[in-house]
Amino acid sequence: MTQPQKPPKEVVVKLGDVQFVVPPGARVKDAAAAAGIEIPALKVDPATCKGCQMCVKVCETGAISGNKKEPHAIDQSVCIRCGECLAKCKTGSIVPA
Repeated sequence: MTQPQKPPKEVVVKLGDVQFVVPPGARVKDAAAAAGIEIPALKVDPATCKGCQMCVKVCETGAISGNKKEPHAIDQSVCIRCGECLAKCKTGSIVPA
């Protein structure tokens, strides 16, 4: 017997000293814009990145790379600053560049 799926939750995204809420189904960039926040260039903090690859999976441009269980990196020339990685990173390792 399969368990019923949980409904999607809103996600609270922290960006430096500000935070904003991304409603279920919304894009991070749109939620940030609605809150008056522009997504800046981002980087991965190697001291806290666990290499879980959640950010890699949601990056629509392939700007994030790295081996599993090793710190990742964001290629600024490919990143479109959509912020989807911010919402997926459970360790808070995606930070302003």
